[in-house]
Amino acid sequence: MTPAPSARGSAGRKPGRDGTVEAAPRPSLRPLRAVRVTGVVEDRLPGGLQVLAARRPGIPMVELRLGFRLPGNLIGRPAATTVLSESLLAGTLRYDRAGLASAVQRIGGRLQASAHGDWFGVSGSVLAEHLLEMLELVAEVLVGAAYPSPEVAGDRGRVAEEILIDLSRPEVLVRQELRRRLYPGHPYASGLPSPGAVRHVTAARLRRVHTEALVPALGHLVLVGDLTPNRAVAAASRALEPWLSRGHADPGLPLAPVPAVRLGPLQLFDRPGAVQSNVRIARLAPGRDDPLWPATALANLIFGGMFTSRLVENLRERHGYTYSPRARVDHGRAGSSLVIEAEVATASTAASLIETGYELGRIAIGGVTDSEYESALRYALGTLAYQTATQAGLASTLASLAVVGLDPGYLTRYAEALRRTRRSEVDEAARRLFAPSQMVTLVLGDVEAIGGTIALVEEVQLRPLSSPR
Repeated sequence: MTPAPSARGSAGRKPGRDGTVEAAPRPSLRPLRAVRVTGVVEDRLPGGLQVLAARRPGIPMVELRLGFRLPGNLIGRPAATTVLSESLLAGTLRYDRAGLASAVQRIGGRLQASAHGDWFGVSGSVLAEHLLEMLELVAEVLVGAAYPSPEVAGDRGRVAEEILIDLSRPEVLVRQELRRRLYPGHPYASGLPSPGAVRHVTAARLRRVHTEALVPALGHLVLVGDLTPNRAVAAASRALEPWLSRGHADPGLPLAPVPAVRLGPLQLFDRPGAVQSNVRIARLAPGRDDPLWPATALANLIFGGMFTSRLVENLRERHGYTYSPRARVDHGRAGSSLVIEAEVATASTAASLIETGYELGRIAIGGVTDSEYESALRYALGTLAYQTATQAGLASTLASLAVVGLDPGYLTRYAEALRRTRRSEVDEAARRLFAPSQMVTLVLGDVEAIGGTIALVEEVQLRPLSSPR
């Protein structure tokens, strides 16, 4: 016989005096956990390569990240590095592309290359017992990447087609224009290369770029996993010796800081027949090594960096203008920028600009509430803990810090700085960061449908879409 259900019910609720069911009290939040990254061994090998190794033995794997700071000339002309990310693993003096892939797979590994704007990365993972063999394969690529002309031709053709597809997407087009507006005359203004420039990249050009960019003096190697850090550093020194012993390359001039943003009217770009407008509002922001960054990070989360942010509550929940407005801070080696973005219905473009401006002014003038501050602090510390909880997450985080010159201890210092940040400091950061008068605004949409109403809100400058470099 089935027993009668408890009066409290399966959800822990109890009937009130009038017979209604009252919700159980919400459990209190646990204290914030400390975020500490410890036990990272750091060394600098011959040639200038920085190596970071950390033991995280949860599973018998090792995550590998090898990042290179790109010279400014390659950042400003990204066609070659974009193709390089496809062709670096196309073969060596010993292996063709398929043979190299098989050699990596035989030791339980994966390996890939990617271009990230101002840095170039090689990443992968491998069974811990085969770490030395993986490092030897990486060394073989660094010393003897062959760049066979037929493979390069296929790679550059595929990359050019992918860029053509990207350039049909409005969010890509407006991102290109925003980079030009934020970083005039700087390598960061380049964005995507043109399909034509990609198609002109030759195997000989890739070999020259390889020699110029993939050198120990510009490199940072991160190893995280089931390893003994000192032994892992020694294994890296031994396996990479053929590459490290090639001599010290001149890393060239440091990347110039991004210039001050030129303020001016809203720039409007025409996309006839568009059913939605792509809105971007941006400015430069403090970098991760700036003492103002912890308070700035919390202010940004409250404004538009969380799903419970003010921007989401206004544009999505209250007005239904867009599905997912957001604000983020992009960090680069030469500077950081705040970007507010929303894809809004064409008919709601002007109204969305008004509401976004209202929220910017409201947080800049009125600051944040205690509950918003507490939520943002928990979110920031929780996200940091989540990002560094796994082998892959910690490896990627350490690599992204290394290429901008930040040491592993930054993570602990940043977490502690977040905890020390007062609400009044977040208010001050919001006042500095979100002043509407210090922003630049771009809109891509149907000018015939939205131009007149936007002109009632802001001064408008019609601009043609640029061609990628």
